[in-house]
Amino acid sequence: MNYDIRPIATFEEYKACEQLQSQVMGLSDLNVIPYPLLQSFARAGGAVLGAFDGSAMVGCVFGYVGLSDDGVFYHRSQRLAVLPAYQGRGLGEALKRAQAAHALARGLRLMCWTFDPLRARNAHLNLHKLGAMSPVYLPDAYAALSDTRDAGAPIDRLWVEWWLDAPQTNRMWADLDSLPIALRNVKDRPADLDVSLQAAVVCIQIPDDIDVVRATDMSTARAWRMATRQAFTAYLARGYRVVDFVRACGYILMRHPAPIP
Repeated sequence: MNYDIRPIATFEEYKACEQLQSQVMGLSDLNVIPYPLLQSFARAGGAVLGAFDGSAMVGCVFGYVGLSDDGVFYHRSQRLAVLPAYQGRGLGEALKRAQAAHALARGLRLMCWTFDPLRARNAHLNLHKLGAMSPVYLPDAYAALSDTRDAGAPIDRLWVEWWLDAPQTNRMWADLDSLPIALRNVKDRPADLDVSLQAAVVCIQIPDDIDVVRATDMSTARAWRMATRQAFTAYLARGYRVVDFVRACGYILMRHPAPIP
């Protein structure tokens, strides 16, 4: 199915973007990025894009220009939202790629954002489909927000870096079943945490759908947060990087991967 993805232009479209954030992410008015700030992003060279099915906005993505500690300008993608009825159709990927094209047209090679490492669908999009990677785990990235999907658990995030002009290669991981597992998913419960593995490539497993876990057993969801936090922080501190997410294995972490050219 084809969608019209284009910059948001009118007041009505900005307000629709506000509503989408609330609908998709369960945010209150206090935590929605509002129209005046969205417009400021666009005027300052950021991307504020909508996906339209006819006249109806069914997805949006937006971000702004950032500057890293080492002086690199990049596009900071702040939020992506797609209506539930339109998820699983490639629309999120299309919006991200449109955002990347916007950044490249303005001379920005790098796009960065954060996502919840317990969300398998997001991990697959960000790391496997787009080819981004993550060097940093952010514990307690945001103050606890009672109106979000993370309510009742710490809000941890992976920091994603996507070098937009780097050649995208689909890694073929041989013998996935034989890769050492630092954290195992056993019937939607974390098990066998091991932060001492020395292999060049290791796996961290997560549940297929963390929302199902949260709906049935919040204590298990919290256990997942703490176990993944421990696993990611331990391996990233030792020079590993999160380079892929394969549903049959989970996160794939590689020690000292080749730098981006």
